Amino acid sequence: MSKAVSRKSCSLRPPSDGDYHVMEEWLRPLSLASALTGDMNETITAAELKAAHDSGAVRYLVVVAESGEPVGMVNHRKAGSAGSYAIGGAIGDPGQWQRGIGADALGMLVDHLFHQLNAHRVEFTTASYNKHTMSMLTKGGFVLEGVLRDYYFLDGQYHDRTVWSILRDEFVVGAKAFAKSSPVEDVIPAEDKQQAQEAFAKYLASDPPTSLRDFADRAARERPY
Repeated sequence: MSKAVSRKSCSLRPPSDGDYHVMEEWLRPLSLASALTGDMNETITAAELKAAHDSGAVRYLVVVAESGEPVGMVNHRKAGSAGSYAIGGAIGDPGQWQRGIGADALGMLVDHLFHQLNAHRVEFTTASYNKHTMSMLTKGGFVLEGVLRDYYFLDGQYHDRTVWSILRDEFVVGAKAFAKSSPVEDVIPAEDKQQAQEAFAKYLASDPPTSLRDFADRAARERPY
């Protein structure tokens, strides 16, 4: 994603160098955000985040609130066969939770993967104790694929990890159902595409010189040596 896209509660944009340090702070060990992503005991530095993004191993996008402040991030990476992606994310500021920002951010990311990167399958995993993500996933769209038992250890006990996915045909059904309230955004406006196509059709109708006109002559050429 090379430019910002937006929905009601937030927008997404590519990260700048300074954003990686903020992301490092959000995901620090024992933070609430890292606990909800299931990575509470893992340390990841700003340099590691930037290196992963720059290499293409993981692509990060910054979640920006209506105020203009960065409040979280989402990410995607290739997983499995061509056209398959795994996604993740976190709203780093607890004050922004329960405002629909996380759901809107993940929705825009899913739109981007299917609408621009030709995704076939998008996978998302979350801990069974994450009520914010569970509330979003159980409202529809994603399909529960499995439960990994006792995957996370938190607050003195084990918790399951749940695995969810959405396929292209399921995305299309949802995109049609919410076309008015949450339309999938195009990079190039439909009107611009139509004008370009009309100009090209008009050009072809004038019988211009093309590579097809003298194809027979080129095909009949003999090697000069």
